Amino acid sequence: MATHIVKPKQNLFDVAIELYGSIEGLFDLLITNTWLTMTTDLQPGMELEYHESFVLNESIVSSMSEQEIVPSNNERHVYYKDPGQELIMVCGVNESLSVISMVAGGEGELIIDWGDNSELVKIQLSHNNQLITHYFDNTVEIRRVRFYGNTDELKFTYLDISELGGNLLPVKPVVVDEYISHSNGFTLEGLFLFEGTYKVDLQRCIVTDLSAIVNMDLQELNLLSVKFADISVLDNYLQAIVSNYGTRRACTVYLNTEPSEEGWKAINTIIGEKEWNYPLQWKFVINDIIYTYTE
Repeated sequence: MATHIVKPKQNLFDVAIELYGSIEGLFDLLITNTWLTMTTDLQPGMELEYHESFVLNESIVSSMSEQEIVPSNNERHVYYKDPGQELIMVCGVNESLSVISMVAGGEGELIIDWGDNSELVKIQLSHNNQLITHYFDNTVEIRRVRFYGNTDELKFTYLDISELGGNLLPVKPVVVDEYISHSNGFTLEGLFLFEGTYKVDLQRCIVTDLSAIVNMDLQELNLLSVKFADISVLDNYLQAIVSNYGTRRACTVYLNTEPSEEGWKAINTIIGEKEWNYPLQWKFVINDIIYTYTE
């Protein structure tokens, strides 16, 4: 016999899913806890006894434990669904939104758990970019959308999260050729896990830190109309390129915010190094003026 401490916002169905991997675990809960009924209003801290040997779906119980997923929605019963693939990205979506969307293209199968009562969505990516839209069927205080797939087969040639409504956080390395996020204020933290990325478009975003993309081997970086938390955010990015140039390829950077003196110094170093500008040249397009390497 084991004891479960009820967590905030858990109902009987949530507890059954967490302990047994199936709502059928309710029978063991009701038999073991004779004071319990289907209408009991569970409160955080309540103790429920249960039989560990009565687990009905060990894989679900293990997966939720490993991924630290806690079923806890006493308003509309949001249950864990086993995707059969590894978790690759999580998005904390603004809970007030009723509809979100994204555009994706690539190869392999993407599995999405929208974090509500809907079934898992399986999408076969192709090189024809697809608009993926979802309407939520519940209301929650915290919403998490989870993306699953086989990273040996899954590859994004195009990923636009402008209308996804939240901060996208990769948890495993994943190939993303082109990444687009417009008019958002979400952190770029975690994007260092993207592999093969050659284009990043952050137009009209609010940006507090660019360090997550410093080591990307970009061909194009669009920072038009970006609102930097401080000009040092841009300066630090430019200086980091100089300090950690490595074997990266030349990139075209679009800006309508001028860097400080330190940032300009970094730009002049980048476009002044002959070996960094062969066979292709760096270009900084700042307020429609092109700054590039010249012999």
